[in-house]
Amino acid sequence: MTDDISAAPQRAAMPGATAAGMPRTAAAPPGATAAGMPRSAAAATARRQPYSDGKRLAYGLLWAGWTVVLTIAGFGLLFGGQVLAGLVALALAALAGRYDYRIWTWRARRLLFFLIF
Repeated sequence: MTDDISAAPQRAAMPGATAAGMPRTAAAPPGATAAGMPRSAAAATARRQPYSDGKRLAYGLLWAGWTVVLTIAGFGLLFGGQVLAGLVALALAALAGRYDYRIWTWRARRLLFFLIF
């Protein structure tokens, strides 16, 4: 059986080794990230979005409109005596609002176009 305690000070005393006995790695250049790519390339890949700002604006406004229309219809139906239809409209308004929120925060994986003539 070898004595590991006596070997630890020798490894720490070696040039290029840390106190834990692990060799040191070279420091990254000042303009690089931990992945090794330049910061501008890393920032460009982090900013890449699944759809454009124009599409996000158009679809966000469309779904905000659906949310408003369904909310007004839901309360109108509730106060008009159609309780079940009003609750269904309010539930659909909540779903439309949730999807609209996901569009504005870049969390929607795909954009759905829903329009009734």
